[in-house]
Amino acid sequence: MMSLDTFLDTVYVPLKLRGRSPESVRLLRHAIRQFSLHLERPATLDDFDDLVVSRFLAARAAKLSPNSVARERSGLLALWNLAQARALVRLRPLVAPELIPEKTPRAFTADELARLWASCGVVRGWVGPIPAPVWFQALLGVLFYSGERITAVLRVERSGWSRPWLAVPATARKGSRKPAAYQLPDHVADLVDQVSRHDQPALFFWPASDTALRERWKVITRRAGLGDGPEVQFHALRRSFASHLTAAGGSAREALQHSSEKVTRRYLDPRITQAGQPAPWQLLPRIWPGDIEPPPGAAGAA
Repeated sequence: MMSLDTFLDTVYVPLKLRGRSPESVRLLRHAIRQFSLHLERPATLDDFDDLVVSRFLAARAAKLSPNSVARERSGLLALWNLAQARALVRLRPLVAPELIPEKTPRAFTADELARLWASCGVVRGWVGPIPAPVWFQALLGVLFYSGERITAVLRVERSGWSRPWLAVPATARKGSRKPAAYQLPDHVADLVDQVSRHDQPALFFWPASDTALRERWKVITRRAGLGDGPEVQFHALRRSFASHLTAAGGSAREALQHSSEKVTRRYLDPRITQAGQPAPWQLLPRIWPGDIEPPPGAAGAA
């Protein structure tokens, strides 16, 4: 029986992932590897059985977050569905989805963004030939004022910068379908002009690894008093763009090119989008006498 690795390389990738991001292949290969480790042998198409896969996911749930388990489930079921469509396995999957608790989106408030800006301004050293404070403030400004993903911004070539416009080609963006262009404020454009003064292909030339960049960002967020957890990593700037734009009356869905409002809602921090609006308790009748002060903590408790 064909192994899942072979099926991935010879059938799934040519039919489903032609021209797609290498990250998609990496995630599928990771799911196959973990499934094989669970089985203690290379996984094959014969292992596409509801009970076998469900037991694997249950074992993974004891170690991973629901989101991580859901990602592996999605990968295996994508392979399984294609195998069934090609008549390589008989039954379609009936594996129940993971129950993923919703989280309140975390974006940066205006004060937190100002603290991040200041923290970027005191980064030591150089990024290639560019002073590190200039490089990191430019990156912060571009990510916040464009709402673009960090991976796309780092793939923009120097030719994509024509002040005040940053052009991001479709091949650099998630899905590799639609290009985007962003107009930047003058102060950020000044910094990007400085960042572009090198002879490397990428506009934001970074000479080290992605891991090293994220470690430097953690130093910046810690110094800004924001900690260094996953909720304050680069993607929080995309959520910040969406939240502040929505609070100002703009359309975050259109700006982020999301397929639905449901997707956009996962980006909106209510601390920002609902700022200035009355709290629910303020719209309700007061239940204490009008001639006495509210009991201590009544507003917070409500």
